[in-house]
Amino acid sequence: MKEHSPQSGDDRRWSRRAFLKRAGMTLTLPAISGGIAACGPFAGGGGQSESQGGDEGAVGQGNKTLGFAMINLTLPFFVRMQEAGGEAAKDYNVRTVWQSADGNIENEIAIAERYVQQEQDVILIDPVDAKAFEPVVRQAEEAETPVVTMGNKVEAGWNFNTLYPDYENMATVARALATALDEKGQIAFLVGSRGNYVSDTREAGFKETIEQEFPDIELVSVQPTDFDTAQAQAAVETWLTTYPDLAGIASVSDPLVLAAMNAAENAGRDDILYAGHDGDAEMHPMLKDGSMVIDVLTGAERVGYWNVAVGARIAKGEKFNKELFMPTYFVMADDMASRLADRGLEVDAVTPEEATETAQSYAEEFGPDQPSSAMSVG
Repeated sequence: MKEHSPQSGDDRRWSRRAFLKRAGMTLTLPAISGGIAACGPFAGGGGQSESQGGDEGAVGQGNKTLGFAMINLTLPFFVRMQEAGGEAAKDYNVRTVWQSADGNIENEIAIAERYVQQEQDVILIDPVDAKAFEPVVRQAEEAETPVVTMGNKVEAGWNFNTLYPDYENMATVARALATALDEKGQIAFLVGSRGNYVSDTREAGFKETIEQEFPDIELVSVQPTDFDTAQAQAAVETWLTTYPDLAGIASVSDPLVLAAMNAAENAGRDDILYAGHDGDAEMHPMLKDGSMVIDVLTGAERVGYWNVAVGARIAKGEKFNKELFMPTYFVMADDMASRLADRGLEVDAVTPEEATETAQSYAEEFGPDQPSSAMSVG
């Protein structure tokens, strides 16, 4: 491990202020609303679809075609996901067609139903609402067309679910934050939308771990935000007034952490520790300066490549369990990992620098030369 000293409070305050300024985050953040995406931090929003019909949005070649029904194709996460998915299509010699629902569930259902009628080899759906897609999956089953539902678990039997080990990951996030706070004090938690599988699972892992393992940590509030950064910032502004001794804030998604940091910065609070999920590169400065304890790397490119890899393998006859869990990584600075280890918590983590490399190594991690077992953990 490289040794470096934690930054002082003044240094941390300066680095956060400089980063937030570069990121364009002012007192009121732009709202990004909607339910969590199956594969990324946000759903909803929109702009114009890049592929509303025909072969627009097609990437790759081959005699197997994967049809993607996406919540949208405009937010940066989805753009990066599609770009890496295109690389996977070429590596696996399959053709992918990507269509955007522009955040509208009726549009997305129509796209998926059209794929069934077109007899695509595999249909991959990023569900706006899990329950709403059960009839579509049953239609695909009647047509004997495999379906992969990405991230938002659909209980329809026929489909494969590509998920993340969210409960276990957020349990580790809870332990790391509590340990960094010497296992005492007040913390609060920003979540997404009630009823969303990803958000609910991450919330359960965090809350239950705090309640069962850390009796002197007080979880003062769990606030739904609809994954809207403006709602997250408003919630934190209220917390800072209501709970002046608030010592830690965790979230199920990194953009909400940035909103929390912005609220605290405006309030002159540089003594709060943060923990998040997604592994966004934007969080690396805060991991390095010690204000952020831990993050979890999924990564847009990794998610896109992984899902195409799974779909291509299914199209070519490989066998999988109905639930696949993407390998993820904890991200921590060396000095924070050492501090937690000194307190008895060992976390198998990568540094921010290693996370950057890992996030771009998706072709090696999930490429066609890898065995089927590399597509899932657990």
